Amino acid sequence: MSLKVIIIDDELNAITTLENFTRKYLVDCIVVGTASSKEEGVKLINSTSFDLALLDINLGDGTGFEVLDGCSNRDFHVVFTTAYDQYAIKAFRYSAMDYLLKPINPEELIQTVDRIRALPAAPNQEQSGYAATVAKTGTADKLVVNASSEIHFIDLDQISHLESYRNYTDIYLQNGQKITSTKTLKYYELMLEGQGFFRIHQKHLVRLDCVTRFLKEDGGYVELKDGSKLEVSRRKKDELLKTLMPGEKA
Repeated sequence: MSLKVIIIDDELNAITTLENFTRKYLVDCIVVGTASSKEEGVKLINSTSFDLALLDINLGDGTGFEVLDGCSNRDFHVVFTTAYDQYAIKAFRYSAMDYLLKPINPEELIQTVDRIRALPAAPNQEQSGYAATVAKTGTADKLVVNASSEIHFIDLDQISHLESYRNYTDIYLQNGQKITSTKTLKYYELMLEGQGFFRIHQKHLVRLDCVTRFLKEDGGYVELKDGSKLEVSRRKKDELLKTLMPGEKA
């Protein structure tokens, strides 16, 4: 699958770096346009046919979010590239495929583009706006999951846990159903912040209400209502127990 790419960044060195990465690492990708400001970015997006925008957040005359707000049509994928991590949640609510911190790691960029290639088609405006719509309408008790062939609207209290699988995420529901998402576990960790979920391990994000037992064997495991037994990383153990047992000693 060939991808046409545009780059929007107010630092010319950053544009050059991404152009070089595209030529060197991204097979069948071609840069069809660049812009170095919000105003130029809006014009570029609205006048160019492309599949993927590599978009900086802090631009000289505005932000990458304002660039997207100025789009007449949202039928492309977005990957934010920035030196700041405080915008990650907002970026994903704009339906970004990924959020890459500068200096950009070529391997992370390759993995992100591979996930885009695996999708059945470029997003149409209706699909790409789902995550933002859910956030704006206040229906924060639902999670929108864009799977390979369909879109799921999942009540948060139906979720048992989420598990990282390569560059995808398996979402396990309490009824035993498994839904595979094209988003990473990092994406869901950010989107579900403050919603009663906890990252217990590099591979696992659990809904705290589903935890029935903490097992002290072999460093620590949690057992969930559905019978799942998931490993807890050593560096997360104390924080998890404090969250599960506030005011008590583990």
